[in-house]
Amino acid sequence: MTRGEFEKLAERYRLGECTPEEVAFVEQWVRVNGFADGEDRMVFENEAEAAKTEEEVWSGIRHAAGLSTKKPRWLTGRVLWPGAAAGVILVVAGLFLTDRFPQADPEPELAGLETFNTSTSHQRIILPDSSVVTLAEGASIATSESYGQHTRTVRLKGEAFFEIRPDPKVPFLVYSGDLVTEVLGTSFTVRPEAKTKTIEVSVATGKVSVYSNEKDRNQRRRGVIITPNQKAVYDMESKTIRQDLVDDPRIVVEPPVASVFKFDETPVRDVLSILRQTYQMEIVVNNSALNDCLFTGNVNGFDLFKQLAYICDAIDARYEVRGTSIFLTGEGCGAHP
Repeated sequence: MTRGEFEKLAERYRLGECTPEEVAFVEQWVRVNGFADGEDRMVFENEAEAAKTEEEVWSGIRHAAGLSTKKPRWLTGRVLWPGAAAGVILVVAGLFLTDRFPQADPEPELAGLETFNTSTSHQRIILPDSSVVTLAEGASIATSESYGQHTRTVRLKGEAFFEIRPDPKVPFLVYSGDLVTEVLGTSFTVRPEAKTKTIEVSVATGKVSVYSNEKDRNQRRRGVIITPNQKAVYDMESKTIRQDLVDDPRIVVEPPVASVFKFDETPVRDVLSILRQTYQMEIVVNNSALNDCLFTGNVNGFDLFKQLAYICDAIDARYEVRGTSIFLTGEGCGAHP
């Protein structure tokens, strides 16, 4: 939850418009963030004293945080009178929201050209630096008037495939909701999924940095670096990023000959070496005895996972995907008579 979202929640809380779940959240936040009984309440003899102290507390906290000393509208009136003989209770939990919640850098206001794909097919867009964006149906992209001066910044809504012209001095930034993708020169896809409330970034060539636009309390961002055949999946609700292999790995380095995947009594270590080089990914063999097994077969024309399935079947092994790596396990081809 960002600072702005919390302020809106606090305003609804003040007006008594919160749902039971939101009320429970606010009260739990007060307890968790150090406002225990006796610490989050100050008792006064009269309303004037409470108002004066409220102003002093507010000014002190805002000054320490380097912010405006103006009191937020939602805080006004948070002095409660539980009964005629009771003291005044001043709630100050909301004052600390700047430090307690992650803060998002503002998404850039792009005063420039926005292109919409209103057709039922993909639309190819040429950016000012000759980079190419292919917009999916219903997608749009906006570029700033200052595009290319210090950064090449665009805002994306929907799905698009990017082919970015290399320029190490001017990074390319894609804002998609709370997610930022930063590259120097590469090709990649950004695909929001409304049903699962995720944003998926997958790399075809090059390397990209994918990170959340929010910073944590230590001013750090959650992010990953992904390379070809890898993807980053951002969960918009939990604000987490998962790194994984793409569902359909593609050849990254073209083999020198078309029949490179045709093997005849070839040691598995050599077979896997060719796969690693071609798909640019890590394949780990848990049992070194598997490396000495011999494989004969033609797996040209099959995708990576089919190729691995045939190889593993021939040497009595298994493979599984763990994050961005593939692991082969088994006892070895000579384990059974």
